[in-house]
Amino acid sequence: MSLFNNFKLTSGKVAMSILVVYFVIGMLIFPDFGISTDEHIERVTSLVNYTYVMEKLMVSSENEAVRNVMNGTPYLMDWSDRYYGVALQMLTVFVEHMTGFTMSYREIFLIRHAFTFINYFIAAFFFYLTLRRRFGDAYIPIAGLLFFILYPRFFGESFYNIKDILFFSWCVISSYFTLRWLEDDAKKAFIVPAAITLAVATNTRILGISILLLALGFAILQGLVDKEVLRLNLKKSVHLILMTFVSFVVITPFTWENPIRNSINIFFHFLRFQPWNWTHFYMGEMITREVPWHYIPVWMGITIPLLYIVMFFIGFFAIIYVTFKKGDLDLYDLFFFTMFSFTLLGFIILRINMYEGWRHIYSLFLPFLYITVYGLYYSYAALKKLKWVRKGFVAGISAYLIYLLMWMIINHPYQYVYFNLVGRQFAEENFTLDYWYVSNTDLIRYALNSSEEPILNFAVSPFATRPFLTEEESARTRITDIYVADFYVRGSRLDYTWRTRPVPEGFYEYKAIMVGGMRISTLFRYQKSFSPVVDADAMNKVINFESNIRNSFHYLFDGDADTRWATGRPQRVGDHLIIEFNEAVNYNYIFLNQSWAVNDYPRNLAIYISADGDNWVYAPIKAVSQQSHFVFNVTEEYTRIKLVTRGYSEYSWWTIFDIDFGYVD
Repeated sequence: MSLFNNFKLTSGKVAMSILVVYFVIGMLIFPDFGISTDEHIERVTSLVNYTYVMEKLMVSSENEAVRNVMNGTPYLMDWSDRYYGVALQMLTVFVEHMTGFTMSYREIFLIRHAFTFINYFIAAFFFYLTLRRRFGDAYIPIAGLLFFILYPRFFGESFYNIKDILFFSWCVISSYFTLRWLEDDAKKAFIVPAAITLAVATNTRILGISILLLALGFAILQGLVDKEVLRLNLKKSVHLILMTFVSFVVITPFTWENPIRNSINIFFHFLRFQPWNWTHFYMGEMITREVPWHYIPVWMGITIPLLYIVMFFIGFFAIIYVTFKKGDLDLYDLFFFTMFSFTLLGFIILRINMYEGWRHIYSLFLPFLYITVYGLYYSYAALKKLKWVRKGFVAGISAYLIYLLMWMIINHPYQYVYFNLVGRQFAEENFTLDYWYVSNTDLIRYALNSSEEPILNFAVSPFATRPFLTEEESARTRITDIYVADFYVRGSRLDYTWRTRPVPEGFYEYKAIMVGGMRISTLFRYQKSFSPVVDADAMNKVINFESNIRNSFHYLFDGDADTRWATGRPQRVGDHLIIEFNEAVNYNYIFLNQSWAVNDYPRNLAIYISADGDNWVYAPIKAVSQQSHFVFNVTEEYTRIKLVTRGYSEYSWWTIFDIDFGYVD
């Protein structure tokens, strides 16, 4: 009883309880999210940097072993993405190293997903500390923490967006330590953590340097009223710059050979960033990466909850009013107000290149969210004398947060496609949705779980999805061209014509993923006129191949849709392939996978079967699908099957990536 009498529920304990629950939930659900298109290249860049570091730190024999398991990782200075900092991501490669680089691809990317979430969780903690520092030990910081956690788009991306969410997270962390450094009159406390976290943020994205520049500007402003303070602040600012630069160089291997020159190269590389020439979908039109001035405000306006936006505008104008009308200067308010204004105006004025969505400026959400919380604080304080109105205000805020929580639960694991109540009315037809194809994994799994066929062929872009499947799922999955596919996965990223073009003949809608009433991806299934049952053991029964053309027969049964047997020349009448089995079979179905070589199908194919290799019986083809699925008539068992082209092609080879045998009733 005394234990409960001594227990006092404080806002700090409530916040810690929320964070604990949030962390546990995150660690339970992180495997639920699919893989994005950029994650593979991010891992490769991490390996490139890690190998370079190991060259410097390990003895030659150990380094050779590292290079072997990395399958000849390119040299950092020759790598196309050498300008990208991956100091944080290299920690996940270290985990791979500790396991002897024996982890499966799925395990590797699951670790990276968990790592991304952990960083975002730490950022939530530091955002709470920032709010607590400004607004005191009250319940406004808890409300701000909930605003942080319950933003659906960032919540979803915090499990796989290892680029932009990592940067946002470390902007939050570095801003906290930078503000603590600015608060200290002697500018000695927090200089080390401020420098290190600023270096990490800048390594993750070069835009992180803007927080350092903002801090220096505020340090100078603090000294304008006193020359001694100005002299001290300038001296300590130089210390902060040097410590940040040294920290940046230490964690950025690309700079090691020439720290100053290569650091400058990184900065100017991204300032005049040009390599990506693809277009993307915005407001119903295809635009280039040189986006219009309204691009960022529009994207933020349709993807941030309406309550946040309303509170932001209240907070934005309240800070102006309190600062200039009442003369109440608060470091935190002015810091984040300036961060938001200068960052947004800088992107608009400089016409900085953008990819899909507003992910390249996710750091802007930090000052946006702070100003939102300030708007909440100001509104609550303004209703001090209106007791019942204030209670209604609190109830309304609570109800909206519960609504966001329920939306996230209902639409799990697709929170990353969140649009607010206004945006979702027209987003599907006018904006990119699942631009990284994260939902592809779930559609492939749905097809695998709903089919008993041992092998399924998928037309899906990109190919990054397959490594994220389990070993069993991957063994049943072949990535092929649509002309030989059993299933066609259609996302929502590319141009409007692609998204609205007719579904190829023979395919019908099999499964659609809907989020908030919007279709983000669709699975189509090819409707054959027959239902084959594939014999997964057929490859073990084959003992020999013969052909009048060329060898390399082992590619026919290797299960790899990128390796092939081919004529090596245009098809001629009489080209043939003979397959011998170690026992008598009665297969009446054969699948010749042309994969992406869609025009390399056999012209006017004929099939013959034989029990002894001398006497051949013509087996008439009864049904053909996609020029790759053939059903033929079998009247007796056979040990050999001969495939013969009776047609001619002026340009196309006869190509087979893999063969399946089976039965059709």
